[in-house]
Amino acid sequence: MKEKVLFGIIGVFTIVTILLLFNSFTTSPKVVVVDSQKVLEDYQGFIEAKDSYELKVKNLTQDFNEKRKIFESQSMEFKTGLGKLSEIQKANKQKDLAKMQQELMKLGTTIENQSSTEEAKLLQAVYNKINAFITRFGEQHNYDVILGANGQGNVMYVEGQIDITEDVIRLLNKEYVEGI
Repeated sequence: MKEKVLFGIIGVFTIVTILLLFNSFTTSPKVVVVDSQKVLEDYQGFIEAKDSYELKVKNLTQDFNEKRKIFESQSMEFKTGLGKLSEIQKANKQKDLAKMQQELMKLGTTIENQSSTEEAKLLQAVYNKINAFITRFGEQHNYDVILGANGQGNVMYVEGQIDITEDVIRLLNKEYVEGI
């Protein structure tokens, strides 16, 4: 009987030891969450790039607006002076106004295409920098997974300890300022 109890105790001790060893070798993956929209909005590199983009668009639209005002002014002059012009003068003026209008439309399309291209380049450059930073950040902090939450339902709840958004923003901006 003593042998059975002794074997039972040894068996339980062995099982507990095996379980403890198994648990020490299998660790849970380190998973954290970053609010990707907040990172983008608070990243100094994005803020400066956005300001630069807006200035470029403003300069492009300024030329368009000046030409539009000239067109509108000449159209108004034409309408008010319509009775004083001969048929040939009217036809020539209408032709000139139509040409100006087409050039204005073409310029508007060009500006729209240029601004879309600039915006795409700006966003891609910012995304590349942020993604490269997140990769380095994850490796440095031994994270197995960094999830991006964007407010559109892909991450519905985050326990505060695994939300590293503020750390990411702080270090990303530090790296940007230091020019790394």
